[in-house]
Amino acid sequence: MMKAATSSRTLEGLRAACADETGELAEDLHIIVNVPEPLTDVPVRGEWKELKHTYRESGRSPLTAVVLTCDEEQMISGTVAALADDADRILIIDSGSTDRTLELARAAADGLVQLDIVHRPWQDDFAAQRNHAFEHVGEGWLLFVDADERLTEGDSGRIRRAVRAVDHVCPGVDLVLSPRVADSGGGDVYRGLHRLLRADSALRFRGRVHEQLFRADGSAPSTVDVDVEFTHRGYEPEVIEKKGKKGRDGRLIDLCRREEPGNPTWAFYAAREVVADRMVAASAAAESFDDLVAAVNAYGREGATDYERQRQDEAFALLGELAFRTGDPERIERCLAVLNAFGRTVEQTYFATLLESSQLVARLSQLVDRLDAVAEHGPRFGSRLTGQYAELRGLLALSCGRYHDVPDDYAQAVRLGTSESLERGLTDLRLMLARISRSGRSDLLPQHAPPRRSPAP
Repeated sequence: MMKAATSSRTLEGLRAACADETGELAEDLHIIVNVPEPLTDVPVRGEWKELKHTYRESGRSPLTAVVLTCDEEQMISGTVAALADDADRILIIDSGSTDRTLELARAAADGLVQLDIVHRPWQDDFAAQRNHAFEHVGEGWLLFVDADERLTEGDSGRIRRAVRAVDHVCPGVDLVLSPRVADSGGGDVYRGLHRLLRADSALRFRGRVHEQLFRADGSAPSTVDVDVEFTHRGYEPEVIEKKGKKGRDGRLIDLCRREEPGNPTWAFYAAREVVADRMVAASAAAESFDDLVAAVNAYGREGATDYERQRQDEAFALLGELAFRTGDPERIERCLAVLNAFGRTVEQTYFATLLESSQLVARLSQLVDRLDAVAEHGPRFGSRLTGQYAELRGLLALSCGRYHDVPDDYAQAVRLGTSESLERGLTDLRLMLARISRSGRSDLLPQHAPPRRSPAP
């Protein structure tokens, strides 16, 4: 009993205690979907029964939504209107809009929520723009929302409820809450983003681009996930092109690299820009690989901060992808050696297995070619051996991805009565595709075959 009582006075213990409870506080705490290990022992100010009985009378802290704008007339109205049930105030920090952004923002907020506008010239620094909000908001909570993001309609009001619950059970604790951000059209879903924190927090954004919250010593806060989703339209191709995001981000990454040459984060982002082009040339991939493999050595430096390590996991995975895109066996082997040296067992195993499987696929393809060469220049076969030849060739072609060859091989094997093994493989494939279709996930099946690429060495 003593152990249970003690654990219930921590944030994670309190969530566990109310897991099967109903009522206002329990339902609001259920919005918190994940408490990372460093925060599981955050103390709460009372036992569950006491907290739930006093929740109705608890006040709520003001919440200010901060939106950075510059010529966002296509997006801003929906962004502002969607925040009306969660924000007491919307603070727009504008860096020189010349379209109707500010006019439309005022109209969207009219009668729904207080809206204030401050002007701050753009200085090639998203972190500085966001940090400017701390000079204008001194109490309550800050919610940072991009102008091309919109709170999902079904989640309206849930941010305010989550904040109120956190204030009630652990007031004064310096927490960062993270809603989900989902790209429109079924794209990526981002978690762990630093979006919601107390206005009196010592945390500040760092990074001219891809900015995140850190303490003055470079350490990162732990993030509490909340079951709230924003839809992000900023990565739609037409938006990227119109806003010139790719060129802008690339320029800011270059600035960061010059200012912080020892920080591998910026080498990672530069490399990621390269692989974003699916048709990247092997020479560009090689140059980017060489750059990144030199940068990741900083992860082994004693005293490296969370700010410098913030993309460490992704950097090692990207290193492997770049190595394979070069098509260079020496770079692939070098990548595997680096992964092994840093104890990156998962990545090393994956890419070593990918290399071996690619070699096996290439060998299977070579076997198909060998059969073709003999069939073209060798002596005539008897009908049964000809059928067996076609069946074997079809199985090998199916195994190495030369699918366009399979129908002719199958037809010849059937005609000559030697198709049993190939037919069994094709039947299993049809059954698998049928199961996928019946499961309602036929959307996962490609509608068109991707461009054929030569196997990696």
